[in-house]
Amino acid sequence: MVPRKGRPVLWEELSWKDVDKLTKTMKMAIIPTAACEQHGPHLPLAVDTIDCYEVAKRVSARTGVPVVPPLIYGCSQSHGDFPGTLSIRPDTMMCMICEIAEWLYRSRIRKVLILNGHMWNWGPIYSARENLRYDLPDMQVRVLNWWETTPQTMAKLVEDCPAFPSYIHANIAETACVLAARPDLVDMKQAVDEDDYPTFFEYRMDDYSKTGVVGRGATKATAELGEKIFSMVVDALVPMVEKALAEGNPRRRKR
Repeated sequence: MVPRKGRPVLWEELSWKDVDKLTKTMKMAIIPTAACEQHGPHLPLAVDTIDCYEVAKRVSARTGVPVVPPLIYGCSQSHGDFPGTLSIRPDTMMCMICEIAEWLYRSRIRKVLILNGHMWNWGPIYSARENLRYDLPDMQVRVLNWWETTPQTMAKLVEDCPAFPSYIHANIAETACVLAARPDLVDMKQAVDEDDYPTFFEYRMDDYSKTGVVGRGATKATAELGEKIFSMVVDALVPMVEKALAEGNPRRRKR
């Protein structure tokens, strides 16, 4: 049975009859893309997956848009020699996204939001988008990093990395979000702060950071802050998704 509005619609929990019924009217799905990589000594490897999936589920609960299982493996090669990271190659990830979208298309989905939770997934995600726009011209595709929903949410997530926000990792915002979603996986006794600093070149994380943390406030993170961040993002994203549900495909107007 398809969950009622107020609960997330999780694709893998539906039967094929549920999907058949749902996609007669619901033409959109969310694909969360994330990673399994080191996040300092205090956070689990699944930080990016936990945070991205939490946003997707909250959006689904308020809009009825189904969420497919998150891609927990991402492009994390840049973390280097920190133990625990599991990475896939960019071309592998691109193929995974394309093939998932193609199977969604077979189930009548015509709108896909690729909600990204890991910065260095950009290359394969945008490559997948280009392939999908060519191979499935009537599928509408949007790529969005969940933390970039608005300038305000972006600013909140990087505020403890004033010198070089591009390197943020396991900082106050990421720590706070996991505290809000999965506090059982956080060991704040192990939390450390590590300053960001500007560079011209982009380096592996094990070159840039001693601990795998980049952020000056990780030790100050609270679940309350994480809940505030989630609320800011979801409150901004829900109306965007609702508008997307009603958006027509310009290709059809040209026929």
